[in-house]
Amino acid sequence: MKTLSLFVLLSTSLLLSSCYGEGIDPDPEVETLISNFAANGAVSVDRQGNIYVSEYGRFVDTGGSGTRIFKLSPKGRILDTIQGLSGPLGTAKDTNGNLYVNNANNTVNGQVLKIAPNGDRTVIATIDGWPSSMTIDHEDNLYISNYTAPTVHKISANGEVTVYANDPRLFGGVGIDLDSNGNVIVANFYTADIYSIDKNGQISLIANIPDIVIQNFGIGYITVVNDVIYATGIAVNYIFKVSLDGTVETIAGNGEAAQLDGPLLEASFVNPNGIAFDKYSRTFYISEYTGVGGLRTIRL
Repeated sequence: MKTLSLFVLLSTSLLLSSCYGEGIDPDPEVETLISNFAANGAVSVDRQGNIYVSEYGRFVDTGGSGTRIFKLSPKGRILDTIQGLSGPLGTAKDTNGNLYVNNANNTVNGQVLKIAPNGDRTVIATIDGWPSSMTIDHEDNLYISNYTAPTVHKISANGEVTVYANDPRLFGGVGIDLDSNGNVIVANFYTADIYSIDKNGQISLIANIPDIVIQNFGIGYITVVNDVIYATGIAVNYIFKVSLDGTVETIAGNGEAAQLDGPLLEASFVNPNGIAFDKYSRTFYISEYTGVGGLRTIRL
């Protein structure tokens, strides 16, 4: 009996340690990883847990005023600053260590720029409209949304550029990611509609996040985690959770425009924009478009 009691005690201790000692927070909070941060655009995370945040800047003349992409450690230390860009937006990194970015958008077209690990830069495509964000699959195929054209483009691992989908509902697309079945999920910045595009190019509406569009600012970016969509409400200062069956839930933010940490629904954001998820540390990273700027986190 003493042996059995000791076993139960150790098992319970191990279970509690597993639940609460390995980064799984029973009461997740919003925290500020970096404040006074210039990078206000898209966020992505590579396989090593490094974070990439683009500095879009502000719209000036025909493009963004920002010139940099910041590479950060999970603890917020700046590891590298990629400079000499023009209003960079979405980023993605392939299995060979190449970084891709939508760059030099001028409202007529934009470049998809490939940056090799040694720093060499190659424009692999010029896309009409305003290529805005991108995601990459496990075969290194890129999918690119478009802010001023009704398209999603695909760039294969060997560099072939095709129109993956063309539909008026895609005009205004920014946030883009993939679900577990390979369907492309696109969020419309203007309308706050979220669409799924299957492998045959067929488009279906997943959901509309109601009452969040202010002056044509609706959904900033999205990330898909275990077939659940997480979206930033850039104008209303909320983070939303959207299931593939169309259920919409507010998971973080109190609606006030302030950089305030705390429990999810008590914390506040200032125009949350980019969002990405690190599945290993189970952490969301969220950029802020205006205010003092910041990179915020939610650790699950």
